[in-house]
Amino acid sequence: MGVDTRNVPRDEILAALDEVGIADTWAPAGLLRGGLLGDGSNLGDLPRKAKLNAGFRNQVVGRIAERVFRLRHLSRLEPRFTIHDYHARGDNRDYGIANERVELPVNVKVASTLFRNARMFGLEPEDCIPISSYKALNAIRAVPDLVYVDLVDFTLRDKADALMDGMDGTLGVLWDLMSWYGGRGDRAAQDKYIDHLFDARGTELDALAPGVTSFRAISAKRVLAILRENPRRVPGLGVKSAGTGARVGQRGDLRVERPGVPAHRRRDRADPRHDPRNGGSVGLSPPTLNGLQDELLGGVGA
Repeated sequence: MGVDTRNVPRDEILAALDEVGIADTWAPAGLLRGGLLGDGSNLGDLPRKAKLNAGFRNQVVGRIAERVFRLRHLSRLEPRFTIHDYHARGDNRDYGIANERVELPVNVKVASTLFRNARMFGLEPEDCIPISSYKALNAIRAVPDLVYVDLVDFTLRDKADALMDGMDGTLGVLWDLMSWYGGRGDRAAQDKYIDHLFDARGTELDALAPGVTSFRAISAKRVLAILRENPRRVPGLGVKSAGTGARVGQRGDLRVERPGVPAHRRRDRADPRHDPRNGGSVGLSPPTLNGLQDELLGGVGA
């Protein structure tokens, strides 16, 4: 099972692109259809990436989390609240949860990366959730009341990759093609593929999420409060001053303890992922949400 497009005839690749409706505005599709890749019967001179396109592959687990959150949590709020889907806008909101007075913007994410050095600081890797503070810095300018909801499942990415890597036919061909080849028009082509994938196999993919989902919520304002109040707890990604108490640049990543962690394991220690002086973790109490947020997110862990 599984596909390596280097071994797939060009006609089959073109048929897969046609089936999903991927236009020539995606550079590899245009080159393949235009016969501009040399005389080879396959991918010709199309340049292959040095490593897998993780950003594209992450979209599968991201879509699973969004769909599961919509089905298992947001659907329970209807008809008391109106659920707006903002995916097509491409902004910081995935959903808006609204009544006649106010709307709560929600961005759904997946916590799928373990903090593997956690035990050095008295923590278990499973007790830490990554939160990208630099994304909150950018998002809060446009959506001040944004709430992040993370699906915490450190096995989801591996399960999704295993299922996807085993696919054949059109889905398998394009999964491999988009994992290794790219260029102008990437995002629109990837969106087309992901939509087609979930139309065809969405139920199977959604089933990869745990039966009892583990969502955790924190407001973007709370993320930035942690950044301001405890800058040394925020490991910088290539930012030399991060972790020293000086101003931290926008590329930072919070490692936040999951609720319910015993008090004796809530240590204020260093996180050596990028610099031995940097970071650490912070015990996360329920985020300071207003009454509406508390009501809307009552079924989601905080």
